[in-house]
Amino acid sequence: MIRSIYILGLLLITLGVKAQGLDPEFSLFNYQPLTINPALAGNSEAKWRLNLSAREQNYVISQPYRSGIASFDINLPINAWAGNIWGFGLNVVSDDQGDVRMINRRYNLTLSVGQYLDPRQQHSLSVGFQGGLGQRAIDYSSVYWNNQWVGEGFALYLPPGENLPTDVKSYFDMSTGIQYSYDGDLADISVGYGMFHANTPDNSLYIDSANTQLDRRHTIHFNMEHRLRKDNLFALRPSFLITRQGKTNNVILGNDFVFYFNEPTRTTGKRKEYSMSLGLFHRVQKDMIATLMLNLAGFSFGTSYDVSVGNINRLNGYQGAWEVFVGYKAGFRKGSNSRYMPNKKGRL
Repeated sequence: MIRSIYILGLLLITLGVKAQGLDPEFSLFNYQPLTINPALAGNSEAKWRLNLSAREQNYVISQPYRSGIASFDINLPINAWAGNIWGFGLNVVSDDQGDVRMINRRYNLTLSVGQYLDPRQQHSLSVGFQGGLGQRAIDYSSVYWNNQWVGEGFALYLPPGENLPTDVKSYFDMSTGIQYSYDGDLADISVGYGMFHANTPDNSLYIDSANTQLDRRHTIHFNMEHRLRKDNLFALRPSFLITRQGKTNNVILGNDFVFYFNEPTRTTGKRKEYSMSLGLFHRVQKDMIATLMLNLAGFSFGTSYDVSVGNINRLNGYQGAWEVFVGYKAGFRKGSNSRYMPNKKGRL
């Protein structure tokens, strides 16, 4: 009985007018650029890259929350004017929440364009646009109803006797963003702003869906890689991500300590990068996050673990959240020239 009351309460919350769902937040946010800013599509020292992330969050009362992302982006062979690079990307985001299987999925296409701002090609500015199809679904088979009570328990094979709304809602989604990059001798910096769900689509499962739009998600991100001196095999990589969706704020900040075992060559690309990074981050007032990332000649393997620092520890038995990442960069080399533009760097 308690479980059914909890599930029904969760159903009412997730279908509520003021709570039309929040986007999943990944701890390894720097490795899924299309989810923090569409302007980052094609913004890489590689010809193209493929990223896969999976996350299971155990510190919930019922079923774990499971989220996943698959993304691909590439520098397009277009040179409309001098110092200009186009990027294209696509990604799929999936989020599975709780006993009632509240599932959110989005399939996005992204286009970005950037321009170098100086002759040395150290400063650049880019904008991006993202559009796609979103789906929100619910599994009513896990919900108990009054008409299914038979005196000793719930008989789920009986009809619920309720006028249930549709179990799948599809909608069109639009996002945009802008970002600035600086590529220096000792430091590389990227900072930007993204707005997701700019058209505030209707994703409600209610029959009457008035005033039930998906809230915009605003993101501000910063990333820097800094070496204390030239050719040093140790680097600091501080970064932060600030998001606000509806009335919910999320702030993640911290630093990766990067150790280079072998650096890639700048011209030929024959010598590949081998490096390891250890990171410590804090999701403000929520979690402490430890990260580990290995880069092996274009392949990347990483993981993170979140430890809750709030009072919820007394409910979840100090369980955390695992996240794993696998990625590949094709043609990656530090400071490389794009094969499409021999005199221009391939990184915005």
